[in-house]
Amino acid sequence: MRKTAVRALSTNAAVAGGIELAGQVGATAAEMLRVRREPAVIARRRRRAAKRRTQAWSVGVVASGGATAVVAVTLLPGGLSAGAVLALIFLAALLVWCVVGAVRSAAELRARGRAVAALPPPSPARRAVAPEIRPQMAKLDGYSDGLRHLVAMIGIVDDPGMRALRDETLSAADASEARLRQQAVDLSGVLKARRAAPAGAAQQLDATVELLRQQIAHGVAGYGDLVSAAGEAVSASRQLANQDVGAGTLIKPADPSGIAGHHELERHVDQLRSLAAGMRELTQG
Repeated sequence: MRKTAVRALSTNAAVAGGIELAGQVGATAAEMLRVRREPAVIARRRRRAAKRRTQAWSVGVVASGGATAVVAVTLLPGGLSAGAVLALIFLAALLVWCVVGAVRSAAELRARGRAVAALPPPSPARRAVAPEIRPQMAKLDGYSDGLRHLVAMIGIVDDPGMRALRDETLSAADASEARLRQQAVDLSGVLKARRAAPAGAAQQLDATVELLRQQIAHGVAGYGDLVSAAGEAVSASRQLANQDVGAGTLIKPADPSGIAGHHELERHVDQLRSLAAGMRELTQG
């Protein structure tokens, strides 16, 4: 009877371990696919490819230019033969081709650099965690994606100051998200240790598990509040943009200098600064 019970417990533990392993493998594969499809990662990968092409074309320009100079210095003093003329024509054509390719690749590299600068940085890595904490991490995934989309929509002008403010906000948000995900990984390790620990040790780990659960729940809830604040900032900026469109067709005499619209923009910028400050506080917490 006891042997049967032991075998049943071992079978259940093996099944549970297999299910958890399959979940972790699936989460890791999904994360790899997400990273490959992330716009910021794609833009950076294309910029690296453009940089390699620019370097290759530059090497071609140097090599073909040097070869042309060597042939000209070596063969021209001895007279222009048919072979020398053909060699010079070929090398000159090769040099022009490399120069054109280098110019085009340099222009592409600049365009790729602007695309990378316009996009937010890649989001923090989403590591596999224990099944008990996956719902909270799934909620954080949605919050993170939503915040990155909303922050890009804030503002009625795309000036360097506004872009720097967006980058500051996302930088603070990414630091907070990375901290929460590290706490989730730590909790996963504690849960795994508790399952394998003796009964007495498992009870001692319960306090750590509960503390990490509360910290993660509080952090995710705070991140959700910040997403709501970003949504309010987007709404305010959209309304201001609509007012500016209306003002383009009709300027009210009571406000000829647009002071009211300027105050609205200042209030909106202050709201975004408060958003960034809140994320920094969440990170430090």
